Amino acid sequence: MTTFTVVDVETANHSRASVCQIGIVQVRDGRICGEWQSLVDPEGAFHTFHTGLHGIDVNAVSGAPVFPDLYGKLKRLFGRSVAVGHSQFDRQALDRTTDRYNLPMFPVAWLDSVVIARDAWPGLPSYKLGPLAEMLSIDFRHHDALEDARAAAKVVLLACAVTGRSIESWL
Repeated sequence: MTTFTVVDVETANHSRASVCQIGIVQVRDGRICGEWQSLVDPEGAFHTFHTGLHGIDVNAVSGAPVFPDLYGKLKRLFGRSVAVGHSQFDRQALDRTTDRYNLPMFPVAWLDSVVIARDAWPGLPSYKLGPLAEMLSIDFRHHDALEDARAAAKVVLLACAVTGRSIESWL
């Protein structure tokens, strides 16, 4: 059975606790069955480098919820599933943001889709999401949390198909 939840975040600045966008893609029985995304007010400054990547700035998050307001929704979306991020960045950002607000970490088992991709396609010159998605003919708009989460979900589904492994085998 291939069931997991992919998360991607964008940050406002160099602090991993400055989440300004979250994208979630739920996969059940090998199919994308749900998607959710939200802008997040990081309650802090935006760095021009980050805004240049994702286009999110203080005006975009004006009126957006702060992370604690989204925590319950995120906890429900994750459930007790396997959570996947493309590299450790997303997990670290969520861990540091929950810590920043004194919230419990999400009760999930984490997997890194970079590790899964390396196992499925050894020897590639890059396992960054952009080049990997291009190699796999996955079309997406990079540095949008929902688009990145969807692309990472497709990478994992393709890796499962290529290797014949279930998501649980990488735990």
